[in-house]
Parts: sequence; structure tokens; C-alpha cells
Amino acid sequence: MPSVLVMTHSHPKLTRGGAEISAFTLFRELKARGGKAWLLGCSSPKSEARLGATLTQPYGPDDYVYHPNAPFDYFKFANPDPQFPKVIEELVAELKPDIVHSHHFVRFGVEMFAAIRRGWPQAKIVLSLHEYLAICNHHGQMMKTVSFRLCEKETTAACAACFPQYGERDFFLRKRYLQMFFADVDLFISPSHFLAERFRAWGLPDSRLAVLENMPPDRTGSPFAEQWDERSAEGPGASGGRASVAERDGTRSVRPPMFAPGAAPALAPAFTAARNAAAGPRRPSAARPLKIGFFGQMSPLKGITVLMDAARRLKVMGIDNLVIEIYGDYSSQPLEFQKVVTEALEEAGENVVFHGAYDNSQVNALMQRIDAMVIPSTWWENSPVVIQEAFTNGKPVICSNIGGMAEKIVHGVNGLQFEVSRPASLAEMLADLATRPGLLAALTAGVRPPPTASQMLDAHLDLYDSVMP
Repeated sequence: MPSVLVMTHSHPKLTRGGAEISAFTLFRELKARGGKAWLLGCSSPKSEARLGATLTQPYGPDDYVYHPNAPFDYFKFANPDPQFPKVIEELVAELKPDIVHSHHFVRFGVEMFAAIRRGWPQAKIVLSLHEYLAICNHHGQMMKTVSFRLCEKETTAACAACFPQYGERDFFLRKRYLQMFFADVDLFISPSHFLAERFRAWGLPDSRLAVLENMPPDRTGSPFAEQWDERSAEGPGASGGRASVAERDGTRSVRPPMFAPGAAPALAPAFTAARNAAAGPRRPSAARPLKIGFFGQMSPLKGITVLMDAARRLKVMGIDNLVIEIYGDYSSQPLEFQKVVTEALEEAGENVVFHGAYDNSQVNALMQRIDAMVIPSTWWENSPVVIQEAFTNGKPVICSNIGGMAEKIVHGVNGLQFEVSRPASLAEMLADLATRPGLLAALTAGVRPPPTASQMLDAHLDLYDSVMP
């Protein structure tokens, strides 16, 4: 097994975003297999106390925290900290990892790839892509800055129109600067084909692009864990063997065994049942109200206003056996948006229940209280961890019909898709779920067990093997 230095832009002990969770799970699973692994995270932007050192080890002998000593350049993702190049060079020279797998380049800076090369040339460098930051200066979300319309493709003219303080030449040089340091990366991993295609169009070569889902979230507390383990051992190719490797549009796609063709025979019957259930007149589908859960940040691009508008439409439609349960927080959002959300919650009827922020360690217990998940995001989500969390708990997902979401949710099988940014379309899907007998049961039956952390580690090891000499 190769030795691996896992890096992430914020230490998992400080923040719990998707990249941090995936990085920590990878580090933990490598250690559990008896492999040699280290974790390098960054201190929080809000806690820059350096304790007199650029690199510390507050969480264990194989666990490092980098404390930046200069404001980060978020335009070209450059790290002006004069201490960092020497620190990372010395660290990799001391550890001598076979693989350096970074789950981000924010905070570290893209120059880190060149520094790793200088410090330990034998290491193979792997970078997981979690959003479109290198492509888009608008927080990596590929949406117009004023209209918030979806952006189909980056061009220097379009980028300069969104950010008039920069010229087309600035964006041309930004792209070349990033690509220059990306040239040191041996393999890029994307959790969705959609994201991979965007980066291929931006300039990354097919030969260095692979598609592999992020490491899964913690299943502790999910009563479905044992059931999933049993189902994972059934069917062709689902006995815990190594992952299969296929190609799609020239990009390697690594699929853990349970995602292999033939491993999910229940999908076709589930689709048929869902289609049949949608026929006929609407009528209440359950004695108790259905509970639809929203989990995550209550930000503009997460579609919370789309969801609230859909809830109002359901009341007008006379749908009274469905409740939307909101688990999230909006206190960190701009004041103007906070006001919008506050007013919407005050005007919401009894079909909306706001629970507020939640501890991520309780997510499985909370998801057991709902019947289905809703993800109304208005941007090209890549691979929301909440989808994996929903499937871990056996819950179907209703999502916007774009980006990586549309890849993972098969309409009428393990969830439903609605037209992005259209509350009326979401309301129609929710009304169907509330009034079509058997539809929820059919969609729930179509949810397949997500891969275990061990299976995903096997898939990662296959990719590491592909770049090792």
C-alpha cells in the first residue's frame, strides 16, 4: 500500500465541509488498513494565531496544521506566505510519501505543487476537484455576478464582464498561471462527470482526469447500516472486490463494486412502480403528513427561497399532508438575504417547520425523521455530501435538474428532478409525492446503498496504482 500525505484547505477538527470530511475519511481509512498516512490541514481563516510556528501538531503525531502568515490571493490562488514553500518542501522531504493527495489548493496556494516537486520529486501528486474555483472567479460557482444566471462556459470576455475591475488580459493570465502549476499534478479526481467535463473544456487533459465519488460520510447512527452491508454483499460484482475502471468520453471512471453494471437489479422495477404510481387522480398518499427535509446552508444559491416559494404554492394547491422541515442556518449570510429569509419564515404557514442549525454528528438521526430530502440548489452543484447522507439513510432525493445532482438522482428511480429555479416545478413534484399512492415507497425502494468507506478506499488505491511507477 502506498504511503499518502492527505491535504485539505481547512483542518477537519475546525470545519466540516465536504472536502474536509472526504479528506479525513481517506486519512482514517488508510490508517485503519495499516498504511502509512498523514493529514495536513490549515487553520481557520478566523483563527490565525500561529502559536509561534508555521506548522503545528495539536491533534496527533501524524496530523499537521499549517498556519498561514499572509493574506491569501483568491484571484489567482497564490499564497504569499514566505514561510510556506520551505515548510512544505521540508515536510515532504521528511515524510517521503508515495502519494500527496490534496483536496484543495485554497489557503495552500497552487504554487504548492511545484514546492512538493522540489521537496520530494518521487511523490505522485493527486488533486481532488470539489468545485469550479479554477475556472470561475465568482466563488467557483459559474453564475453571473449580477443576474445570477447559470454560466455555460468561461471566456475572458465573459469573466471580465462579471468582474469589470479586471480586464480580459487579467483573466487570460490568471488561467495560464493556474494551468502552469496544475502541470505538476499527476492526476485530477472529479466526483462527477459534469465537473470533469467542465475542467476538460477548460484545458485539463483527458489522460490526467478521473471520475470517482468522494469518500462517504459517517454512517454511525444510521439504522440502515447493517441492511446496507447485507445488500452490498448481494448480486454480481458486489462482494467487496476491487473497483472496476471504465471510460466515458475519454475520462476514466472508477466505480466501486456496488455501482458496477448489474449490481442494482431493483432499479428497473422501482422505476416502473414509480411511473405507474404517477397515473390517475391525485389523492392523499398517507394518513400522516409527509416530511420533506432540507439540510445545509441557507444561502441564496442553495435555493432556500425557491423552496419557500414552493411551500406557499402547495398551500394554494390545497396540499395539506406535506411538511417541509428545514435544518440549517443563515446567520452568516449577507444582512439583506437574512432579511429575505426571516420574512419568508414569518410568512410561512404550518407546512414549514424551521429547526435551525444542527450538529453534523446528529445528521443520521435527524434524517430518520423525514421521508425524503430536497436539494433546490440554483447552481451547478458538483457532488453534495447531503445526497450521500440521504442515501445512507435510505431516503430518496428531490433535486434541481442540473450539474452533478442530475447525475446522481435518477428521475423516478431514487428521487425526482424539477426544473432549476422554478418553484412551480418543485411544488408539482412535491404535490405528486404527497398525493400519488405508492410513489414514495417506490422511490425509497430505488435508493441503493452508497459505497462503504472501505470500498471507496479500494477505488482510491486503484487510481493511485495507475500513476505509480
